[in-house]
Amino acid sequence: MISVALVADNGAAMEEMTRSVSSLARVNIVRHCYGRAPVARALARFAPDLVLVDEMHWPRLALQRIEEIHSTLPEARIVVRAERPDAGWLADALRAGASAVVPATAGPDTLAVVLAEVVAQRWAGHAESAAVAA
Repeated sequence: MISVALVADNGAAMEEMTRSVSSLARVNIVRHCYGRAPVARALARFAPDLVLVDEMHWPRLALQRIEEIHSTLPEARIVVRAERPDAGWLADALRAGASAVVPATAGPDTLAVVLAEVVAQRWAGHAESAAVAA
């Protein structure tokens, strides 16, 4: 089971993200967070495998949330849902700690593939660490 937290700054985005993620098999939403305020403390208790962050009305704010989540929960993978994923903003999101960026228009099937791939990278990293330690 993949534990997922959702971060958005408005009800419509949160509702759409919840609907899409809830339709996926083997996914459990552990937390919903309002993205206009810091979210790291709220997420730390749940230690989600993955955090899905909406681009929000102010993309700079989304970048702040990504940096905050990445520094507090370095093991969590961060996927950003972007309305207009231009190259510059996408690069900024990846530098801030995002693992992937998906278009807001991506349907549940596409979202499922992206989330599975991103989480698989996380678990592969753990397997590599265990192999090095052994």
